[in-house]
Amino acid sequence: MTIVSLFPVPLKKLLTDIENLGFSLCLIGGAPRDYLLDRSYLSRDLDFEVRGKTTIELKSFFQSQNITINELPYDIVRVGFLGFDLEFSNPRKEIPLLDNKTHHHFQAILDINFTYEESFKRRDFSLNAIGIELNLKDNKETVIDPFNGVGALQSKTLKEMSDDFFLDSVRFLRLIRFMIKYNFEMSASIQGRLSEFDLSELSVHHFTEEMLKSTKPGIFINAFNNLVSVFYLKVPEKYLFWQSLKFLPDIETIDDLMVDAFLQNENAGLQVAKFFSLPDKRLKDLKSFHESINNISQTPRDEFISLAHMKIEEITDFKILKDLKNLEDKKEWRAYSNDTLLVSWKDWENITVPTHEIEAAPVASRSFIKFHNAIKRVFGNA
Repeated sequence: MTIVSLFPVPLKKLLTDIENLGFSLCLIGGAPRDYLLDRSYLSRDLDFEVRGKTTIELKSFFQSQNITINELPYDIVRVGFLGFDLEFSNPRKEIPLLDNKTHHHFQAILDINFTYEESFKRRDFSLNAIGIELNLKDNKETVIDPFNGVGALQSKTLKEMSDDFFLDSVRFLRLIRFMIKYNFEMSASIQGRLSEFDLSELSVHHFTEEMLKSTKPGIFINAFNNLVSVFYLKVPEKYLFWQSLKFLPDIETIDDLMVDAFLQNENAGLQVAKFFSLPDKRLKDLKSFHESINNISQTPRDEFISLAHMKIEEITDFKILKDLKNLEDKKEWRAYSNDTLLVSWKDWENITVPTHEIEAAPVASRSFIKFHNAIKRVFGNA
């Protein structure tokens, strides 16, 4: 099994056409790593280090194929093709800018003649400094591993490539992501120097991106909080509220985080919503949904029985019915509550109110008929 054998035929043809133009392609980054971990897996994100010609010369080829180009910093060219994100970059070195604490803390030097050892040196972990050099014409490929990344994969060890690792706050986040997603362990050298990270310029964008890539946001934030606390790391003020929260391990989305935080502390839910710039309506709807859940769960059984034996036109207090309708209107939050209410979704989800019944009811009560009928279904014989 080779990684090229996993390429769809049109993708292999596209890359072969690029190779025939004089470009040398080496697959780098996550795709080689994930393939070496699972020989049947092909990432949808394929990053190529290009030699022989510059990526600037690659643009005209894509234009001739009517393929839309997205130009990124450092002359990186990105295109979408058959559901794949393809990224092409020339070899580069990165010279640190020591007064810069952002993700782009370096000056890039591009040169198509850099060796693999020279260009791979800029990467974060040795297990990400593995390449697969393609020779599509002869249907061959060669693993390029100048820093024993394969050995690091086999031992599941995250080993930094250089001292520059500790200059980049995003690499701190990637450290957490890889430990969570792949069950890797940090090397002793990283653990001994974690206090060197300066997270004071850490962006919410990169935090969110790495958190979601970990596939376990709750565990990610718990680990982030722990490392920041243990190693006394400096973070922007907007991150401080995370320290008061501990999340469930099965959290998968930002909505999950907001709900979990909201249930711990209403203000924490607001802080999560603000941190991720969620629309105000998201938290407002969540709060309203849970208020209705609490109201219904605290309603005595006798009140439901009383409503069940009343005609719709006799009802003057619609409080219970309004709360049931609100649960229906905001049903997207249903997954975040248990289904132990005396009257719940399963009791009204199949109820259809005939037109004549709607027309016969007072206008003010028409939108509540469905929920009144559900109460009668449950308590009509009580």
